[in-house]
Amino acid sequence: MINKKHLNGVIWLLFIILLGISFMINVTHYFNTKEIDTASSLCYEKGGNVILKIYNNLTSEYYFSCEKK
Repeated sequence: MINKKHLNGVIWLLFIILLGISFMINVTHYFNTKEIDTASSLCYEKGGNVILKIYNNLTSEYYFSCEKK
C-alpha cells in the first residue's frame, strides 16, 4: 500500500510536470505568434499578400507565404 507521503510526492511531481508542459506550449505559441506577426509586417511592407494556414494550434504547426500582388 502506498502511504500518504509517497502519494503527495507523486501528485506534486505530476503537477510540476504538467505545469512545465503548459509553460513550454505557451512559450512556443508566443514566439510563433511573434514570428508570424513579423513576417506578415514585412510582407505587407513589400506590398505582398499574406497566406497563412494554421494546421494545429497545440503544436503551432503552420504554413506562411508572402505572394506579390
